[in-house]
Amino acid sequence: MKGIATFVCAAAALSLAGCGRPAGKADLKADRELRAKILAECADGTHTDPQECSNAKAIENEEKLDRSLGSK
Repeated sequence: MKGIATFVCAAAALSLAGCGRPAGKADLKADRELRAKILAECADGTHTDPQECSNAKAIENEEKLDRSLGSK
C-alpha cells in the first residue's frame, strides 16, 4: 500500500511540474528525483525558475537538518 501511495505522489508531482507552475515543496518532498534534477540545474545555471530552486533547496536543507538532529 505504501508503494502505491508513493507512486501516486510521484506521478502527481511529475504531472504538475510541467503545468507552468513552480514545483511546490510538497511536490519536491515527495519526488527526490525531481528535486535532485532541479537542484543540479540550479547549480549549473540552466534552471530558469528561481522559485523552484528555492523550494528544492529548502527541502534539501530541511532533510539535512532532520538527519543531523537524528530521530526524535
